[in-house]
Amino acid sequence: MKKLLFIVSISLLSVTHAFGQAIKVDAEVRSRGEYRDGFREPLADTLNPVYVNNLRTKLNIAYASSDVKAKVSLLDTRTLGGTEPGRTGSGIGVLEAWGEYNFTPEFSFSIGRQGLEYDDKRLFSYNNWSNTPAAHDIAMLKYNGSGLSVHFGTAYNNASDALYQSITPYTMTYRTLNFIRAEKNFGLLSASALWVNDGYQSGSENDVTTTYRNTVGGNLWLTNKKNPFTFLASGYYQFGHDRSNKKLSSYLLAINAQQTWAGRYSLQIGGDLYSGSAYDIDAKKSNTFNKLYGSNHSFNGSMEYWSTLPNQGLFDFFAGATAKGSSKFDINLTYHYFATARAMNADGDKGLGSEIDLTANYTVNELLAVQGGWSFYFKNNGTDIVKSKTGIDTRFPQWIYLQLTFKPVFFNKK
Repeated sequence: MKKLLFIVSISLLSVTHAFGQAIKVDAEVRSRGEYRDGFREPLADTLNPVYVNNLRTKLNIAYASSDVKAKVSLLDTRTLGGTEPGRTGSGIGVLEAWGEYNFTPEFSFSIGRQGLEYDDKRLFSYNNWSNTPAAHDIAMLKYNGSGLSVHFGTAYNNASDALYQSITPYTMTYRTLNFIRAEKNFGLLSASALWVNDGYQSGSENDVTTTYRNTVGGNLWLTNKKNPFTFLASGYYQFGHDRSNKKLSSYLLAINAQQTWAGRYSLQIGGDLYSGSAYDIDAKKSNTFNKLYGSNHSFNGSMEYWSTLPNQGLFDFFAGATAKGSSKFDINLTYHYFATARAMNADGDKGLGSEIDLTANYTVNELLAVQGGWSFYFKNNGTDIVKSKTGIDTRFPQWIYLQLTFKPVFFNKK
């Protein structure tokens, strides 16, 4: 691997010197220590909280000319202490590897393993918070010009380099993915529209079923960054069939508004409503919205209790305040109130408790950033029902973390 990286780097540097293209070689070394005392679900009081420290390392090689762009990103992720001192481990893999050709300054084509990130990262996200970010094996056509952006992506997945069509279902992820997204600026406002069709397979040998799910909708947001008031409104509808081949009809509505004073203080308020299924719904139907391939950590609380939505859906009302001590430091406090969109049982229970998240960021310089947080979850009977903790004595849920991110740039030539 070291020899390969050396050869690639030298080759690209030679091309840069000869033809004037741009090349950048950089890395990210990120260490995050976490104290987990009820993270993602209440912890039984017979169990002990745990401290873990994960290390994520990325090496990026990016190339650009007037006609061609390319990127290779290698990733290694590990838990500190999980590899013996005398060993290096074998977790290095390809996170991204893609090439893009510009037919014109506005129109291009790309293919390979690519990270997808749109709008507020709700449905498509690189998922950078995770120790294992997300990327898709996909081909894309792109148009960007005159205030209009249109992206079309298509993917067809196989589990191996096969010589004939398998008679068993492909279950690693989606079998097919097609999407088209358009974004247009209208002065102070911008709008986006998205259609996604993904197909999943299930069944057994010689009995393969492919189901297709459609998601349509879009976003509207205020784009003037000088305006102290900003907002983002989202709405999506899902139909077709879910991965269990249930007939699907679901929706998502969300709004997020923020007001800033003196460039230093801001208040944020909003809500997310994910539709859900009634507890006594027909077994062949579903009204539960699926978040597709979006960010799990950015929405519905930092403790990730509802990163996987309850079958009954989710309502999240949130309000928060941010203060900037300087251009390098800010601190945020956010409160969440959670409830299911549909009753969990015949008693009509909906409440899921609440959460408080405290997050601070400090940028030491362009090469080092520090982030920390402390979160509390105030659970109730509804939390225990959804998390299968009814009748179990649990600890008071809290989560603390400290994250250091180093971003060295080894070479940057234009």
